[in-house]
Amino acid sequence: MKKLLLSCLLFAVGSGAFAQGSCATAVNITANGTFTAGTVNGTYSNPCLGGTTTSTGAAIKARWWKYTPTANGEITVTSDLAANPIATTDTRLSILKAGTTTACTGMTCVDYNDDVDATPGVDNYRSTVTVPVAAGTTYFIEWDNYWASTSFTFQFTFTAASCIRPGALDFYRPDSYTTTSASLYWNNAIGSPASYDIDWSTNFTDAEGTGTIVNVPAGTTTYTQGDISGLPESLNFRYFVRSNCGATQSAWQGPYYGYLAVTLPYSNDFENADNNYTDGFIGFSRTSTDDTATPPIYGDGDTGNFLYTFNSTTADSDKWGYSRAISLAAGEVVTINFKTRLWAPDPDAVSEMTLDVTVGDAQSTTAQTTVLNSIATSDDTAYTDQTAEFTAPADGVYYFGFHNNSVAGATQTYMFIDTLDISSVLSTNSFISSKLRVYPNPSSNLVNISNDVNATINSVEMTDLNGRVVKSLNVNATNGQVSIADLATGIYMMKIKTDQGTAVKKIVKE
Repeated sequence: MKKLLLSCLLFAVGSGAFAQGSCATAVNITANGTFTAGTVNGTYSNPCLGGTTTSTGAAIKARWWKYTPTANGEITVTSDLAANPIATTDTRLSILKAGTTTACTGMTCVDYNDDVDATPGVDNYRSTVTVPVAAGTTYFIEWDNYWASTSFTFQFTFTAASCIRPGALDFYRPDSYTTTSASLYWNNAIGSPASYDIDWSTNFTDAEGTGTIVNVPAGTTTYTQGDISGLPESLNFRYFVRSNCGATQSAWQGPYYGYLAVTLPYSNDFENADNNYTDGFIGFSRTSTDDTATPPIYGDGDTGNFLYTFNSTTADSDKWGYSRAISLAAGEVVTINFKTRLWAPDPDAVSEMTLDVTVGDAQSTTAQTTVLNSIATSDDTAYTDQTAEFTAPADGVYYFGFHNNSVAGATQTYMFIDTLDISSVLSTNSFISSKLRVYPNPSSNLVNISNDVNATINSVEMTDLNGRVVKSLNVNATNGQVSIADLATGIYMMKIKTDQGTAVKKIVKE
């Protein structure tokens, strides 16, 4: 988002403050209308956006209004008006719900908006939100001066409705991905509709109501789970949700996005706008560069998008990023390649950072229990190739994690991540897998390997179900023998490399 010209900021500071405002002294709105927000210079408190300082480092200030509807419905608050010149208006808006103890204590975030459309060339930095509201509940409207303190006009509109859509922040990340299905979640809407309609499409530009519509009953707790299936394999999809009240339906809420599990190979350079750039990767932030920064940011003599995470100067880091869902077959041998590079404003003061590559069955810290590789880097000269390997113990959907667990650094340092590439060798290499025999299996001592096509066995590697290598040996013969007497009882994956291909066999140690 742009910052207004320095002259505008200086004018706002020098023009003096209007009456101070705070949640406790919020102006009460009793009817639809247009209001003037004078110089934004009141007390700031915000569970939506947090923070304490503006883009220039000064303390954030705010102006407050409040509204208590007498019926269920929706309110729209907008500064996207002709009275506010698009070239000089830069606002930020939050809608908060009153707390349960006192109105201004324990407020919760309902929705917020920074820019109507920050697309280069459009540059509409005004703000607008439409939110569902419940009768008898007080809602606060907070405008802050994160970008500018200048006066502007906003419009408030309440519309009563009996069938109300879920709020924009009531949706949760989809999960339970397969290559053709997913589970979607959202909080139940005000008014407790009997069911909801989901509209999904693999075309991101399809308007709401024009895709495949699925009706699901409302959840019996505070949220609803909507399952969709029969989607085209491994594609991305957009979806909208509306309340279905029987005789009437609400407006659609969305769009939101889902990313079905993909089979390998898979790559993502974070450059494709049609895939929302990140293509289902979550956790780390995305940014772009034209490579004109000093010191240079991209480092490959190029421009483009990349992800980033950063260290702390006061405590160890604990920041996570996760790949989209990856569908793997039992024994599939996976290689994860990507690039990293460090950057600090002072190129002579870069702190070392560490990143663990992990694997699990969900995009969560508790699911990512297996570390595939630990990377420590202090390289800020160019992008460095990084790699990790994993053998899938069973058919299923997996997610690869990237854990920034850097120790506290002397200076603020950023790690850039780019060009993610995940490939594999399938255990279903039908020819060599069918020609290799491993016996006895189960076994408590020795496992023999033989074949009837004269394939030369080059090497054998065994991993446990966490992907850790527990035994490896060179064979260089058409037959081989592996002792597993020293291994603990359990299941292992035996990767057999031959001159005619690679196969993976499941071995049971008794």
